[in-house]
Amino acid sequence: MPVRPLLLGPNGPSLKPLIPSGKDNPRAESVLDNVTSRRKKTPLTKTQLEKYRSVLLEKRAELLGEMRSLEDEALRGDSGRNSHTSQHLDDAGSESYEQSLNLNLAAADRDRIVEIDAALERIENRTYGLCEMTFEPIKKARLDEIPWTRYTIEAARELDRRGGRS
Repeated sequence: MPVRPLLLGPNGPSLKPLIPSGKDNPRAESVLDNVTSRRKKTPLTKTQLEKYRSVLLEKRAELLGEMRSLEDEALRGDSGRNSHTSQHLDDAGSESYEQSLNLNLAAADRDRIVEIDAALERIENRTYGLCEMTFEPIKKARLDEIPWTRYTIEAARELDRRGGRS
């Protein structure tokens, strides 16, 4: 039986792909140009970015403290009570509700911290203050109110209209 050369390897034949990719693809350059031309840098000054970084870090620390407190309170539950105290079913249901509420509030704080971390990363990348959907600048009043926002108000409304944010 004859031995066939390997298709891939140093001694194998050189085959060109049916669909060129990478630098050999004439479309790749135009697509890359389109993406980079749409990716703008922040319209904010270094001083403004530092102000927002400070606000975000302060809010992050505040939320982290709240989250830990809510989780501790929810997990502590009944253990902080005197064991001789009688507990009625109404009390147990009420405590269960409070525990669930505290854990849900802690989860919301955790989600907000993730958004704040993403905003801090955008400051580092110098894309903070640009809408992730339209690449347009986000108005300063919106950033002042919601400094971790990813979208202009128009883009946020459009996302809500479509059924939610990503």
